[in-house]
Amino acid sequence: MRSRQLSDTDIGIVKQVPFLSALGAARLSDLIGKCRVEWHAKGEHLFRAGDVADHFYILLSGHLRLVKISPLGEETVMHFLTQPGAFAEAVSLAGRAYPVECEVMENCEIVAIPREAYLTILRSAPDVAGDVLAGLIRWERFFLEEIYKLRHTKPIQRIASFLIDFEERNGENLDGEDETNFPEKRQIASRIGITPETFSRSLRKLEATGAIAAGPKLRILDRAALYELSR
Repeated sequence: MRSRQLSDTDIGIVKQVPFLSALGAARLSDLIGKCRVEWHAKGEHLFRAGDVADHFYILLSGHLRLVKISPLGEETVMHFLTQPGAFAEAVSLAGRAYPVECEVMENCEIVAIPREAYLTILRSAPDVAGDVLAGLIRWERFFLEEIYKLRHTKPIQRIASFLIDFEERNGENLDGEDETNFPEKRQIASRIGITPETFSRSLRKLEATGAIAAGPKLRILDRAALYELSR
């Protein structure tokens, strides 16, 4: 694993994380002094389920996925991480083990924030606890929305919604091309809780509307039509 000091650009990204910027310039500078930027290659695991969550992370660049593996070895994609920002903060601050695997899908750079270093600063600045709580609530709301989608929306709605959301968060292809580089179809199906068979049938129906092209590489052809199908 290669590592380096944080650049001004990296620090700018870190400062955009609310519960870190709330520490104030001096405290945040002290915390950053304890961190380095780590480079991880495609195929590596940042952490595995059951590992002690002694760090949380800031993604600077690249593409990660969070995966839950059943006792039978079946994978369920819980989340794709493709934009700069914090992750694993809730489980780390709670002092628990990571409940999922974090796999590198595209070469990435991350900042690993030591849990104890952050908590030491937080204990000296109880006035920022509200910002930390707000960050944890954000994740709770995210998963509540996910549960609602699984129970109350049709497969076509889930696929359409995923494609729109993924494109909005990844306006530029991960390989530097103009079109959005969507995850593999089987990974999308796993992420939104649809069997591969149902996913294939729903994808053909979506393609028949003219909203997408479902060839080897997924493409959105009519965003407005896709948006209507997601509702």
